Amino acid sequence: MNNFKQYIVSGFCEMGSIWFLELKRIFTDKGVMLLFFGATLVYPLLYSISYNPEVLRETAIAVVDLSNTQRSRELTRALDATEQIHVKTSPLSLDEATKQFYTGDIHGVVVIPSDYGKNIATGAQAVVALYADASYMLIYKQVLQGTISATQELGKEIKVERFQMQGAHPNQSENLAAPVDFVSEPLYNQTSGYGSYAMPGLIILILQQSLLMGIGMLGGSERERGLRGYLKVLSRLNGGTVRLIFGRSLAYLTIYIPVSFYLLVLVMRWFNFPHWGNTVNVFLFTIPFLLSCIFLGMLLSTFFKSREQSMLTLLFTSVPLLFLSGFSWPVESFPWGFEALSRLFPSTPGIKGIIKVCVMGTPLSAAGKELMSLWVMAAVFFFANWIILQRTYTRNLRVIELMRRGR
Repeated sequence: MNNFKQYIVSGFCEMGSIWFLELKRIFTDKGVMLLFFGATLVYPLLYSISYNPEVLRETAIAVVDLSNTQRSRELTRALDATEQIHVKTSPLSLDEATKQFYTGDIHGVVVIPSDYGKNIATGAQAVVALYADASYMLIYKQVLQGTISATQELGKEIKVERFQMQGAHPNQSENLAAPVDFVSEPLYNQTSGYGSYAMPGLIILILQQSLLMGIGMLGGSERERGLRGYLKVLSRLNGGTVRLIFGRSLAYLTIYIPVSFYLLVLVMRWFNFPHWGNTVNVFLFTIPFLLSCIFLGMLLSTFFKSREQSMLTLLFTSVPLLFLSGFSWPVESFPWGFEALSRLFPSTPGIKGIIKVCVMGTPLSAAGKELMSLWVMAAVFFFANWIILQRTYTRNLRVIELMRRGR
């Protein structure tokens, strides 16, 4: 019993020693410090400031009024009255409006045909043409929504006038003009802002990529010193390699738990991003996500032979991983190969889960599938690290014993 107690105590003491040495390695490496603190503390602030205000308003358009009637002027005023668009110019022809579009003065063109007023007066179908810049989806959305809302509202007013002219009561005219009242209520993102949509996913990706690149740099530095330097680390272990994995993991968690709180709680609240989640639930979800990232980073670091190799390899994975996470397109709609690839990285369940727990404010059980995926990843990556370290330890046992005797 005493031997077992001594083994446990020595194990904790050794993990504490490894934890301290790993923190020392981190805080004496300027490149890793820049990733662990510079990227995580500054990038989210830059992104959040860039996305404020979140919604595009008063997007400039041109209205080509070929009808030049009272009805067409009403439509022009209705378009200008919407919060989405602003009628900046009124060119006399579509060619003139096209030139303004290509010079960047406007982002859309509304053409009111010459028969617009006549068709409304006779009860025929009136058509309005819209040309919008679809290369920029946010601008396209604002121009399209503003034009649709203005034309629908004006169309409803015209119907109400006709029903009243036929002798209908004003309330009845309203009901006949719009028998179904459409009400749109965006959930969890009431302003439909791009920042509220983008930041939760970007925060999770920043956490993952900074961890992977930082741990990769530390592993690359270790390999640059050669196998003997790597074996020297193993020779300091009195027990198994599990202590080395846990000790180093605790060092990364010591840094990234406060960093995660800063990103997922403070930044979200400072910039009024949707944040309905319980802080404890967010913390409980973040732990397996960080562990899976840490173990993955330690696993990948065994393949890097230099610091530069880790940076060059991992830096360019950020954008592909963003798309593979299901951030912009559902993972379930990916081709089979890409869907399988997306499930190899913690960012995929991490983004889905943090949106549920942090943004939507659901209980932790609602993100049970994502939570289980992260714990499975953490376990698989941990055992993969253990196997690699154990094989290195076993193959070089004689050298390690000589190093221990020479201490």
